[in-house]
Amino acid sequence: MNYKTLPPGYVYAGNLDFMRNRRQMKAVVILSLALVVAPIIVGLLCAPLGPGWRLLASRWYGWLLLAAAFFLYIPLHELTHGLVMFLLSGVPPRYGLKLPYAYAGSDVWFDRRSHIITALAPVVVWGVALQVAIAVLPGEWFWPLWAVQISNLSGSAGDLYTVWALMRMEGDGLLIQDTGVRMRVMKKKPTEDGNP
Repeated sequence: MNYKTLPPGYVYAGNLDFMRNRRQMKAVVILSLALVVAPIIVGLLCAPLGPGWRLLASRWYGWLLLAAAFFLYIPLHELTHGLVMFLLSGVPPRYGLKLPYAYAGSDVWFDRRSHIITALAPVVVWGVALQVAIAVLPGEWFWPLWAVQISNLSGSAGDLYTVWALMRMEGDGLLIQDTGVRMRVMKKKPTEDGNP
């Protein structure tokens, strides 16, 4: 269940803050780098670089298309988060940029399941779309599209870290408010008998 305001009976359980918490920021940066290196290795096992390089070199618009794909991916990623937030809450999200992060945020308190769906939506939606394009287009398009897929994966490092952190948090009834680059997590206050 998602709430426009925090219901009574909840206490602070933790936060995720990729701007101020250096440990969390480092973890996201390391994960992001791993999500660049691992797909490059996988890509090299799947297809040679040559045909993709020749495609880009032989068509003046190839590099332009690749640059446009990288440029458009960031807003599409955040719009996907925002659309899911809106569908799950009925409240329009807000968008912003706090370097090095672009974000979609909301003051709504999302339950753990809804927040995980929101966090994973861009990497899943765009990951599938890119894999379909890779499967359908000629092999010379593999590396240009795979480069965008690598961006999709590495750009979702914060989202993947968030899902991992939320899955590890104990307690039923967790509520998460994601204002963009900072998430506050609340849990149900235990009753006198110790149960939530």
